[in-house]
Amino acid sequence: MSFKRLYIFTGKGGVGKTTLSLAFTKTLKNKNKKVKLTYFKTSKLEEQTIQYQEVSDKAKQLGVETLGLDLMDSAEAYIGKKLGSKTIAHWVVKTPFFKSLINMIPGFNYLIFMGQVLEFLKADPDLILVLDSPSSGHALTMFEATKNFNQIFQKGSLYDDTTEMLNMLKSPEFVQLNLVTLPAPLPLQESQDFIKQVKAIENFEIKLICNYSFQNFKELELPNSLQTKLKNELEALAKNEVQIDQFIPFSLALNVDDLTKELLPSMESLV
Repeated sequence: MSFKRLYIFTGKGGVGKTTLSLAFTKTLKNKNKKVKLTYFKTSKLEEQTIQYQEVSDKAKQLGVETLGLDLMDSAEAYIGKKLGSKTIAHWVVKTPFFKSLINMIPGFNYLIFMGQVLEFLKADPDLILVLDSPSSGHALTMFEATKNFNQIFQKGSLYDDTTEMLNMLKSPEFVQLNLVTLPAPLPLQESQDFIKQVKAIENFEIKLICNYSFQNFKELELPNSLQTKLKNELEALAKNEVQIDQFIPFSLALNVDDLTKELLPSMESLV
């Protein structure tokens, strides 16, 4: 079995992409792979956030390693590599001009993050990263920015870096992009729109994952409320005519251990 180097999970807020990212990382760990759940801790320089503390705690409970990327640290590392000096890089990112630049240019922060992700993967050939990406709107900005900067700078260091990033993102042997959605009309339509927008940037390979699905319960005697949910799901799928690559069954698990165990069979088919 061949494994990708980078698995990206994205989707609208509340679709369960973080939970699936955790379960998928655990699946790879169970296969004795060197893997880390990766996320962006901040989106602006000097921004403070604890939004991923719960994720970090759950990962520790599952025995999964995490890699939280801070924008300030990532910017220093990126510039330090280009200038050959960590000291100068530290001074540059502290200047008001650089702070304004990176906070004002759409997608520049995600470009830096993706550069850091690539550097980690290049530095360790055995490492696999599972990226719990920002919501699909931010992920789209990340892809757009990489392509835009590549077109703006026709030569030089930034052009070379964005070219390498685009080649990485386009390679189905290197990257798997998992778009998580829900079995309801609006999320399914938004997923279709996202796929079209991404394909308009580059022909990235995308797997569409439907979370909280009742497909597996079609043969069971369900309460009326769940029968209604299943009926609505089937109607939404038929109306939108989407090609779902993987259905993730609805779960009533109350803790991260039980939920992860229930998700593992579904995660196997995503590897």
